[in-house]
Amino acid sequence: MPFKRSLFLYFLLSGWLVFLPATPDYFQSPSYSSEALEFLQLSEKQIEQDDFRGAIATLNKAMGILKETSRNHPLRIQAEKQLRIAKGRSIVAKYTRSKLKPVTDPSGFLPLEDEPKDFSVSQVFGRIISKNTWTEREQLSENDPVGVGRRLTVLPKGGIEVIGYKEPIMLRSLDASSFELAGANFIHLNSGSYLFHQTKKNGSIKLKSPLTECTLSSEDPFVFMAGVTTNGGLKIIGLLGGITCVMESESERLIPGQLCFALPEGFSRTMSVELSTLIVTSKLITAFRRPPSFMKKLNQQAMLQALRTKQRFRTVVGDVKGTRDFEIKVIEEK
Repeated sequence: MPFKRSLFLYFLLSGWLVFLPATPDYFQSPSYSSEALEFLQLSEKQIEQDDFRGAIATLNKAMGILKETSRNHPLRIQAEKQLRIAKGRSIVAKYTRSKLKPVTDPSGFLPLEDEPKDFSVSQVFGRIISKNTWTEREQLSENDPVGVGRRLTVLPKGGIEVIGYKEPIMLRSLDASSFELAGANFIHLNSGSYLFHQTKKNGSIKLKSPLTECTLSSEDPFVFMAGVTTNGGLKIIGLLGGITCVMESESERLIPGQLCFALPEGFSRTMSVELSTLIVTSKLITAFRRPPSFMKKLNQQAMLQALRTKQRFRTVVGDVKGTRDFEIKVIEEK
């Protein structure tokens, strides 16, 4: 009896083992191979289209299917190789984009690569700072572009000459000045002294100081100096060409060697300055490495002025007290 019972249990267990549902050999199933192969083929297309992120995601799905296979399985070897390629090319593409794409300025200014060449630096010495609209340039150099909208600050012992491309003008400034290029021929003067040259006929230059706005024009090319006064007006000296100065309420005409003040209440009376003295004493003319292009004509104009001037007074015109009063310093003969 015990023998029969043991025999019965033996056959029962044997039958259980025989009829246990065998674990499907997933790795021998043709469906997993075809699915993994489809993912591999899709990843190849994604890599060709530079969709590396999509290719990596697709290959990760293929690796999920092949994770239990032998490391020597052909599909697994191909998937691992393809994944390394996709990751490598993704890193290279990301690095290349970061090199080419301008870094966003946290201040909100536009990148330097987008700054147009409305003006260009033709001469410079000392330190000049360029601010506004685009990322700040802490030191301007020759041939640097300067876009309309920039505010330039000339530090002490510094100087800059810029030329315009939209409008053929030349502008010089030096020694602690500040100005903004508001347009092709529209300049905001905040402080300092300046030299302007409009090279075309029937051209104009519009200036705005803290309290005054004045447009200067001429039928011929013209040259003048301008400076911001302590009361927010402008001091203007004609050097070449007959210049018409216009404000809202009135106008004034300057010939070479004449000076006037443009003030909120109007133009001051004009007075004459000696061009020959101005040529050799003004740093706007002498401090730069290359002389201005109009230097020969200016020397000729100084000679003509000297021939027609009978009486001379060695004086320096300083700031303005009102529309009728100037600061004049007499230079004593030694």
